[in-house]
Amino acid sequence: MNLSKRIVILAGAVGLFFYTATQDQLVASIADYQLGWYKLGVPIAWGLVLGGLFALLKLQRLESWLGPITLVAQGITTMGLTGAAAIFAKHQLLVLMLPSLQIATIGIGLYLFCVSFTRLFGDVEARKKGS
Repeated sequence: MNLSKRIVILAGAVGLFFYTATQDQLVASIADYQLGWYKLGVPIAWGLVLGGLFALLKLQRLESWLGPITLVAQGITTMGLTGAAAIFAKHQLLVLMLPSLQIATIGIGLYLFCVSFTRLFGDVEARKKGS
């Protein structure tokens, strides 16, 4: 079984987990982690900033980890979005989707970390070769 099939199966299990959660459980997790709509952008911003910072520091060893980090980001994003769809299908309330959307934005932040690192690191290397 390849990795993509495993990610889809795991995302389905996470979706089922969120689908079976009651409204009280979702509200409790929102309160426990102090989730809000404005906090959804925090992992995305950290991914962009840290990716650019690590590229400017020229951490070449990180290049070998970009593939696995991208696969993990894909899995986390898929799990979060599947959970959000399951929550909306059952409860029909957008605010209850915050826990699963937070998971999805962590995955998007990891992906944007890889993108910003790759782009800025490639630009730094191209300028170094051009000079």
